[in-house]
Amino acid sequence: MCNCKRSVKVFSIDGFSYHKCLRCKSLYTKPYIREGVLDELYSDGTYQVYQDKLVGNSKGVRKGVLEKRKFLQIKNLIKKKSPSLLDIGCGTGTFLYICKQNGWKVEGVDPSPSASKKILRNYNVHVHQDDFNKIKFKKKFDVITLWGVLEHVSNPISTIKYANQILNDGGMIVFEVPSADCFFSEYLKKYNFSPTRYIESGRHNIFFSKEILRKIEKDFNLKLEYLETNGLDIQTIILEEFSSKITEKIINIQDILNDLLLGDHYRVFLRKKIRDKKIYRK
Repeated sequence: MCNCKRSVKVFSIDGFSYHKCLRCKSLYTKPYIREGVLDELYSDGTYQVYQDKLVGNSKGVRKGVLEKRKFLQIKNLIKKKSPSLLDIGCGTGTFLYICKQNGWKVEGVDPSPSASKKILRNYNVHVHQDDFNKIKFKKKFDVITLWGVLEHVSNPISTIKYANQILNDGGMIVFEVPSADCFFSEYLKKYNFSPTRYIESGRHNIFFSKEILRKIEKDFNLKLEYLETNGLDIQTIILEEFSSKITEKIINIQDILNDLLLGDHYRVFLRKKIRDKKIYRK
């Protein structure tokens, strides 16, 4: 992502080597899956089926709690009464639906034809069915979101650049990506296993570092408004059921990791700076 060609191998999982860039400290996979292969995986609905199995019966929880929290976080940073929002990789559309319920003007982007049709049918929300970077938008948006998207694309920087071009001044780009700086990545260096949620072998190609977030902020005239981590590091490592008392302790440990920005996923809120602001006199 920073065009540096120097890296060091940190671990191998499921036939993929994970290398750390010596300049920006991000992690990336070798070999790197070709762009056309990824496009097929996401456009034919295969990945959505996989995600549904991974999430299981928690969809109701996601809709009622997790997606609502995403909305409230953005709402607290956007002062406009009825902002326009574009959700890239909108999947099942639950986040779009919550935003629409609260009076926001929403559109989605997803390469899967079935996902696009379901969202239109279930929520009456228009979804552009294509690769985001190939769509020619005729308007700009106040908020652009990418939940679990940038780690899957072949060129995340190009995607952010285009999102920035169609973002209104003062608007927000918000994304969630796996972290290269987390407790979990350090654990994998010493104790190797195949954690589906964090690694997703062959699907998560890039893991973001604080250094690359600073570079994105600087290169695209953005300001980091807020940064947090949302991790399941401990749960993913242990993968067992415990009593409520022990589970509570595990959650408390994870809360501390998140407070230290060591959880396995970054949630990033970037505001586009206002340029060439004119002052009008009476």
